[in-house]
Amino acid sequence: MTPRQRARAVFRGETPDAVPLFLDLSHWYKKNYSVPFDLAGLRGVERRLVELHRLLGAVAYVEMGSFYDLRYDDGVSESAETVGGVYRHEIVTPVGTVYEERTFSEASYSYNITRRLIQSVDDFEVVGFAMDRVRAVARWERYEEWERALGDLAFIYVQLPYSGLGYLMSRHMGVEKSVYAIQDAADEVERLIRSVNDANLRILDTIADGPFDVLIQSDNLDGNVQTPALFDRFSRAYYSEIARRLHRVGKSLAVHVDGEMRGLLGALARCGVDCIDAATPAPMFSLSPKAAREEAGPEMILSGGVPPTVFGPTGTGEQFDRAVREWLELKEDSPRLILAAGDQVPPNADWGRIARLPQLIEAFGRYR
Repeated sequence: MTPRQRARAVFRGETPDAVPLFLDLSHWYKKNYSVPFDLAGLRGVERRLVELHRLLGAVAYVEMGSFYDLRYDDGVSESAETVGGVYRHEIVTPVGTVYEERTFSEASYSYNITRRLIQSVDDFEVVGFAMDRVRAVARWERYEEWERALGDLAFIYVQLPYSGLGYLMSRHMGVEKSVYAIQDAADEVERLIRSVNDANLRILDTIADGPFDVLIQSDNLDGNVQTPALFDRFSRAYYSEIARRLHRVGKSLAVHVDGEMRGLLGALARCGVDCIDAATPAPMFSLSPKAAREEAGPEMILSGGVPPTVFGPTGTGEQFDRAVREWLELKEDSPRLILAAGDQVPPNADWGRIARLPQLIEAFGRYR
């Protein structure tokens, strides 16, 4: 089977000839090939990144830019620029302006948040005004360009923006201020979360008939902060509706959980989520691979398994091999399994270990 055929088999509930290998090499590629880091995403096909995937026989599935543009009505505008290593993103509306800043760090080769978009509940009106007036314009020519370049390595996910709770906690307000706001201004929080989620549903309705198989909700979920109680209160109905609309048109839903999985896997499965992306087991988080499968159940796809801590100098080669083998052993419980990095392949990952992944699948990831 080709890499893409393996991927499709897993999402169809079939058993492939081997566990598929998915990799997000974008961060590693930018750092190690000295590619300038643009927070707007890749502007087009990166041929050297394609060749890295070809060397590994790894499916490319995320971090290829956006396949739609966002437009605003009623006097709302959005802008972003990077000057001197400082990224500034601004939303201007008739009821006010908000902006965020992120500063580039050479050490991590990423942008650290230095000023969040939402400083207090007072900013909710501005953001809500913009969310109520956003719409999407599909740009499938970008998708098709990547698909042509990747060939049988392409199984490209299309991404929705953060859900309402993720928008606040993971990205634009931060955990502490979001928790205080939930306690002190519950009605305002619920109203803003509803505006963000409704905006995402409108985007989904615009793109649902596109050429993709899987949509990913990239919320950076972490059960330590987006607890099951908060998830049930603010996100369960939204995730269930996203899954319902996708399943109606024969597509699947993946959710990016790059933090603690415990307490979220079962909740997401009950919403109809098909795949957990960036599933990161112990020793980085609490669940062993076996425990993750038990909580998720046999039907949910677990995609991940390799903690960032064992990719580079903080882990040994023996620890790396053991982590991969323990993840691949899950194939005996269910074929709903993908080997991937727990989030992105970190920029300090050893290439020798990355190159070991297809070898380990050949040795331990084939189905009888």
